[in-house]
Amino acid sequence: MSYAIAMLSIHTSPLDNPGRTKDAGGMNVYMRELTRELAAQNVHIDIFTRRTQETTPTIVHLHPNVRVIHIKAGPVAAIHKNELYQYTPTFARHIEEFRRREDIRYDAIHSHYWLSGVAAMRLACFWSVPHIIMFHTLGRLKQLANPSESEPPLRLEMEQRLIHHADRIIAATADERTHMMRYCGATSQQIDVIPCGVDLRLFEPYNKQLARRSIGLQSDRPVLLFAGRLDPFKGPDQLLRAAALMQEDAQIVIVGGTLTDDQDLQKLQSLARELQIESRVHFMGARAREEMPLFYSAADVTVVPSYHETFGLSAVESLACGTPVVATRAGGLMTVVRHGETGFLVPRCPGFFAERLDMLLRDDQLRARLSAAARPSIQQFDWRYVAQQVEAVYDELISLGQCLVAL
Repeated sequence: MSYAIAMLSIHTSPLDNPGRTKDAGGMNVYMRELTRELAAQNVHIDIFTRRTQETTPTIVHLHPNVRVIHIKAGPVAAIHKNELYQYTPTFARHIEEFRRREDIRYDAIHSHYWLSGVAAMRLACFWSVPHIIMFHTLGRLKQLANPSESEPPLRLEMEQRLIHHADRIIAATADERTHMMRYCGATSQQIDVIPCGVDLRLFEPYNKQLARRSIGLQSDRPVLLFAGRLDPFKGPDQLLRAAALMQEDAQIVIVGGTLTDDQDLQKLQSLARELQIESRVHFMGARAREEMPLFYSAADVTVVPSYHETFGLSAVESLACGTPVVATRAGGLMTVVRHGETGFLVPRCPGFFAERLDMLLRDDQLRARLSAAARPSIQQFDWRYVAQQVEAVYDELISLGQCLVAL
């Protein structure tokens, strides 16, 4: 059916390049790819995000039937997401003003992350439409994964409120659904498990030696890859510490961040010098998504040492390119990586990563077996299938709302 969906993402835009900032990552890819597939099914989507630059057009057409709408809420500048809560009422109010000017009636709201959910709660009530939320990451689950880093109490409180008020919650894995029910009080009826996706047309295997040469790596030395935001929660430092413990002399490739004025990247460079491995660590900065298949194909192994991943996009993309993954045994990574079949899951400790990576780099037959199984293992994550499941949620909730109005 043809629907009009208001999609909210106050703290990051689907136009942002994943990995370049702490707020641009898998969620940006999710919105961009999901809306492309939904648009092909005649779903019309307006993605509302906060304006951070004066020169950005108010409306950017992302795909046919999909627009990104830049809303002024707070300073027209990049600010830390922990400062955004105070602007959520303004964000919601200006979205409503835009809706009135355009004379649009939205059938549902789909919010991403808790801050967007707060604004969406106001609008869903005012518009009398269903509210679907995907948290992408929950503060309580982050605290459980890394107790030494506390989350803002406001976030924990508002996530709890959203869980009780949202019409439907989308969880990326059954593990996330279980945690929401166990630790956050969600009910089984509230939650649909729908995975994130991967573009199987873009992410496919390339010739390893050609890929290495094209990005300036030595073709005769093994390569370990980290791809993603350089947030300490993602654990790029764990890969560097593991590399320093390894016996194999691998090249370490870090894709993420910016190559100038990036404090997280500078800390990693300092750590590489301290560990005396700086000569074999290559900091590549964030790259366009079209380049990423080259990096995954160039690697012998992709390393995902996060404290926790709701899904694990870089792991799925790597597997789509036929490259095995060694990841933390946590969260959605336990769904994506099949231990012993497409990669390995280990405790989050440099020593465990070093042992498993050394083993893989020494065993060509094992690596070949894991590589052969990698791409077939993630076919169910094709974005077309993901979009079909999300659209089914829209169908159910919008039809239910229409029935209630008719009664």
